[in-house]
Amino acid sequence: MVRHYDSSRRRQAARQTHRDILRAAIKLHAEGITDFKALALVAGCSVATVRKHFPTREALFQNCTRAFAETLTLPDLPALAAINDRRQRIEASVAELCRIHEAMFGYAWLSAQQRKDSPTLDAEMTAYEGLADAVAEIITPAGSARAALVRGLLDCLTYRALRLSGRLSEREAAADLAATIQTLFSGAGNPPAP
Repeated sequence: MVRHYDSSRRRQAARQTHRDILRAAIKLHAEGITDFKALALVAGCSVATVRKHFPTREALFQNCTRAFAETLTLPDLPALAAINDRRQRIEASVAELCRIHEAMFGYAWLSAQQRKDSPTLDAEMTAYEGLADAVAEIITPAGSARAALVRGLLDCLTYRALRLSGRLSEREAAADLAATIQTLFSGAGNPPAP
């Protein structure tokens, strides 16, 4: 009698371990932790197992970035640009960008700090900055001398400062940013009426 080895359980366990490591890595990366020992502890496996699945930190960043990106729904930029009322366009655009900032909160901080050491994180930050650039273009009048200021207000690090130092909620940060930007383009420097 010939016995056939069924490796499906082993493959399934390996896939689950891979997912567990990725989930733990995304959680730790949001806290600024990239150490493989800490990752192994949170994932419930050995450092050797982590390295088997992700031989380098860059391989881990690539997989985490891909997995994290699958959880995001990016703003519909053409729909935002099509909003005719300037106030509504600013509010909707800023709210959408702040939604992404909130989702990327810890991961963006890690990426900003380590982008010079990681091609993956540098590419992610470049794309992320491109999103903020696109939103700035949507809400800034063409040829405005305040374009750079608007872009700075929309940056993920500005949002982080508002959330942490300013102790604002996501909603409050978005509302305050939108109101500030409205004020920049309201004419005589008076804030627009609510």
